[in-house]
Amino acid sequence: MSSLLPPNATKLEKNIEQLGEKISSLPVPFVDLHRIDRCPVTHLPWLAWQHRVEYWQPEWSEPEKRNAIRESESFNAQRGTRSSISSLLSTVVDNFQLKAWHELQPPQQPFTFVVMISTQHLLSIEQLLQVQTAIDATKSARDNYSISARIQSEGSFFIGAACISGETVHIETI
Repeated sequence: MSSLLPPNATKLEKNIEQLGEKISSLPVPFVDLHRIDRCPVTHLPWLAWQHRVEYWQPEWSEPEKRNAIRESESFNAQRGTRSSISSLLSTVVDNFQLKAWHELQPPQQPFTFVVMISTQHLLSIEQLLQVQTAIDATKSARDNYSISARIQSEGSFFIGAACISGETVHIETI
């Protein structure tokens, strides 16, 4: 490849030009990296970051990841609204209700809401954290919320005991 540098180019400039030639020979499909349908699966988290996908789970399937990126533009346009919170929560749990402060009896503080998850649905601690992350990713900064749900928690404890038995013998000498 012919050089575009002038004859009096410095060594640094010549080295940078050589690096540019090496980079251009790498087999990276730069155009495909920005297309949702053609981006390699390994690069989807970076594409999601570029599209401002706030809620992302690495264990999602490939179609779910691509769909989250695809829907991010419309989601970001309505971020902080009731519908955006509901749509994101529906990816985590089924059967929930969102009640705003003015819908509760008695009315609560403005800009608060409650997420009520059906009592028939038992959440694990991991699912509760996913619900919390989903809400935090989409609610407006002024909003405060609480979650009403049944939580399943597991733990273990150990009980130990010891039993010592024996006789005490006193020996006396005369």
